[in-house]
Amino acid sequence: MRHKPKSYFVRHRGSQPIDELLASANPVLPAALESTELAAALDRLGAQIVARRQTRGVRHGRRLATAVTFAAVALVVAAVAAGAMITTHTGFFPKVSGTENDTSEFLRTDAPDFPPLVRKLVRDIPFPPGYSRQAYISRYLNAPTMKPDANGVPNTVQAAGIKGTIGFFSLCAWRGYWLKAHASSDASAQAVGASGLLQVASSEAVKKSDTWWPKYVALARNEARGDASWPPDLQRWYAVNCTGLADLGSPK
Repeated sequence: MRHKPKSYFVRHRGSQPIDELLASANPVLPAALESTELAAALDRLGAQIVARRQTRGVRHGRRLATAVTFAAVALVVAAVAAGAMITTHTGFFPKVSGTENDTSEFLRTDAPDFPPLVRKLVRDIPFPPGYSRQAYISRYLNAPTMKPDANGVPNTVQAAGIKGTIGFFSLCAWRGYWLKAHASSDASAQAVGASGLLQVASSEAVKKSDTWWPKYVALARNEARGDASWPPDLQRWYAVNCTGLADLGSPK
């Protein structure tokens, strides 16, 4: 989608009704103020205030209690609103590509809208028949690196990294699927497995993130010939990297 210059928004703002302008300037979404969490917090706060015994003749104490009450309400509202405003879209786009990144947006991994975005980005990456894509997505989302660090600093990733990781999981799944089919002399399943591995190995998701993709393609071509041999380095690759992944999403 083409980025519209700032002047575009300035040029069209004057025609908006004042109510729309005020609504767009409000940083707190109405849904945040209507949440059940906020209502429950305010109810608890109100119950505590009512339960307190008022001391006669201490006007200063009543003023302080009122001030503390309003401060507490403000903190509750701010906390709920801030939680509602966290989004995976950081708005940060690198100006140049590097060895570890491209120029796409950095995405915050601890935001509530990150998991749905991951599912959307990897929905076209195929897995073997009957395998659960969601099992691999859950493995990715629950990895320690997806959580904020010890100092509370959130992690960020790019779309290519998400696709590359799930694509890698898919490679493991397809190789494991083919090995099972080969062991049981199921020629039909072997053909399906070889085709699936080739499709993923030659996909942009893998090519963009893994320089070993030609080796995966060579492995798929071996499979298509019914050959279980490994291209150089790949047997150790599978043993080290695919343990726990090859069968993760397989039918139970």
